[in-house]
Amino acid sequence: MPAFQQQTIVDFVTAEGASPTQQQLQAVHNGRGFCEEANVKVLETYLAEQVQSKTVDIDANVALLKLYQVYPATVNAEKVATILVKGIMTLPSTFFTGASTMVPESIREDANVTAALHTGFMLQSCLFEDFWKEDAPFAEKVPGFLESVRAYIVTAISRSHSAISMDVVKAKLNVSDKEVADIVAAEKWTVADTLIQITPNENNQMQAKKVQENIEFEDVLKVIHTLSR
Repeated sequence: MPAFQQQTIVDFVTAEGASPTQQQLQAVHNGRGFCEEANVKVLETYLAEQVQSKTVDIDANVALLKLYQVYPATVNAEKVATILVKGIMTLPSTFFTGASTMVPESIREDANVTAALHTGFMLQSCLFEDFWKEDAPFAEKVPGFLESVRAYIVTAISRSHSAISMDVVKAKLNVSDKEVADIVAAEKWTVADTLIQITPNENNQMQAKKVQENIEFEDVLKVIHTLSR
């Protein structure tokens, strides 16, 4: 089992054992679709449900952001900030990037929205040590936020390193020595002195690049003709 668990990505359209809210959304989806203002409240209720269940439904949250654009009077800055935080929790997926482009201009200066955008861009840039120096009280209220961030950092480390210092891992994840040891065991990494050896994968191994050039026969004849002069 991985050292840290990310939230579960769900889809209300195909959800088994759908909740009442998901069933309501299924009815909307199978009917006229998410074009009416009344659907804003349903999607906001579903967003709150996702927060409590540590899940994220990307399509539903994108639909809510689209409705905010169509019906500006319904825009709720707290809900938008929550969607951004849920997007951060799906990294390295592109959901956060997409959601960040859909934030209404009217709330871009909202403190929670600004903080969520800043946090997301910082993590996307792999500025992990800087992230831990920041205060993100709104994001940290979302259950599972810090665990999802650490899961993303572990993924980033495993994709970018074949070996890494224990102290560097400790700093990037903001954890104790004991927690580093637990992470190494959970991820099935190995340790040699103070260096952690990351399990080889397709992303952290150098691979020879094959270059193939296609040369037409006529081009070869031209070269031979030139050399034979």
